[in-house]
Amino acid sequence: MTNEATFATTAEAAETLGVSVKTITRWVASGKLSPVKRLPGKRGAMLFAGADIEAILAREPWAES
Repeated sequence: MTNEATFATTAEAAETLGVSVKTITRWVASGKLSPVKRLPGKRGAMLFAGADIEAILAREPWAES
């Protein structure tokens, strides 16, 4: 994930950051992370910009590299 055209699902974002899917969901609710798109459907899956995930990796010392 190195450019803005790259997108990650909630599960992919969680794996990359070394956190749970629930944590990603909480971050969205609190405004720490914003999905670039919500897919239609009952669950409304979220997609996140690769650049946003990279930014969290860069600023959070606990995040996996």
